Amino acid sequence: MSNTRILKAVHIGLSVGHAGSFDDSKPRLIHDFRRLEGVEVVAYCELYDPSYLDDAKKHHPNANVYSSVDDLIANEEFDLACVVLLPRDVPDALLKLANAGKHFMVDKQFAHKSEDLHEVVRAVRRNELTTFLAYPVRFHPAMQDLRGLIDEGVMGDPLFVEGRFVTGQVGGPHGSDPLGVPYRMETEGGGNLHYVGCHLLDGMRYLMGCEIKSVQAMNGRPLGYIEEPIEDLSILALEYENGGYGSLVCGYMSARGAPEWDRGLVFRGAEGQANWTPMLAPRLEVSSASEKWSGSPEKVIDYTLPAVPAFAFPVPGGPVDQSSGTIGRVWFHNWIRRFVDDVRAGDRGVLTIDDALYVLQSIDAAYESARTGRRVEVNYGL
Repeated sequence: MSNTRILKAVHIGLSVGHAGSFDDSKPRLIHDFRRLEGVEVVAYCELYDPSYLDDAKKHHPNANVYSSVDDLIANEEFDLACVVLLPRDVPDALLKLANAGKHFMVDKQFAHKSEDLHEVVRAVRRNELTTFLAYPVRFHPAMQDLRGLIDEGVMGDPLFVEGRFVTGQVGGPHGSDPLGVPYRMETEGGGNLHYVGCHLLDGMRYLMGCEIKSVQAMNGRPLGYIEEPIEDLSILALEYENGGYGSLVCGYMSARGAPEWDRGLVFRGAEGQANWTPMLAPRLEVSSASEKWSGSPEKVIDYTLPAVPAFAFPVPGGPVDQSSGTIGRVWFHNWIRRFVDDVRAGDRGVLTIDDALYVLQSIDAAYESARTGRRVEVNYGL
C-alpha cells in the first residue's frame, strides 16, 4: 500500500457510546476520523436509529449511507472501518469485515463473551489484517513513561499492580438514568466490570508485561438500584503469569454531588513504585531505589498536553481540562492516528483483536469465579 494514497474509511455505528457527533458539540470518533490527514470517510452505516443517517448526509453530503453492514461491504470500496456498536452486535460486524479483508478499529466492549470473538480472531489472523481497540489508557504519556521505566529496570521485577475505576451510581436518588444502554444485560453482556473494568485490565496487563493466570472475584449489587441482573461493584484478586499479583476495584458507586470519576493506578516493583492517581491526570509520582534512577529517589513527572480544539472537549477560553476525562481528546487522536499509520505500514498493530480476546477471557474467568466462589484459571485458548 502506497504511503501517499488516501485511505478510504467507513464509520459503522453513529448512535452508540463514543461515536460522538459530526459537529464540535461532542467531538469523539466520528469527529476525529473526519479530520485525520490522509483519510477520506466515504460512507456511514447506522443499525439502530435511521435519523443519524440523515444527520450524516447533512454534515457529509458526499458520503454514502447504509443501514446494514452487508450492504455497506457489498457496495462500497474502502480500506478500513471504525466500529462503534452494541457489544451484542460487534462480533458479527467484525467477522464480516475481516472476511472481506477490511482493517478495523473498534470501540469497547467487543462481545458478550470471549468465545464470540473466536471466529473473528481466526479471520483476522488468516487475512493478516490491522486491528485496533478502544483501550486508549496505555497510550497516555504517563503510561508510556511508566512502561519505559519498567523496561529500563528502574522499577525492578514487577510485583503488584492495583487499579480502581469507580464512576457514578445508576438509578436511585443520587444516580443517573438506570435505563441507559450501558446498564442492560441484553445489549452489554455485563455490568461495571465489563463496561469500565476492561480498561484497567488491559492497562494492568500492559504494565505487568504478561497475562493474568488466575482470578478470584466478587461481584455485587450493594446499592440494588439496577433492576437488570448486572453488577454495580466488582472486586478482583489477580495472579499474573510472571508470579506477580494485582487487585482491581470497579463500580457504579459515586453519589451525585461527589466526584463522578474516582480512578487510580499504582504499580509496585522490587525496586520502585509509581502512583498515577487520579488516573488520566497529567501527573505521575515515581520513587525508586535503583542505581539506574538518577537524582532524587522520589520524582513527580508533570505532563503538558496542548489544547487541540479539533480533538478536545471545548473548554471556553482555556486549555483542555487535564484533571478529568477531557484529557483524552489529545492522546485519543494520537491513538487513532497510530491505527492509520499501522494500516499504511502493513503492521498488525500494537493493540489488536487478540488483546480484546485476552481481556474478555479474563473477564469470563472473573464472572465464573464470582458465580462459583472459587479461584479460576484463565483459559486463553481458541
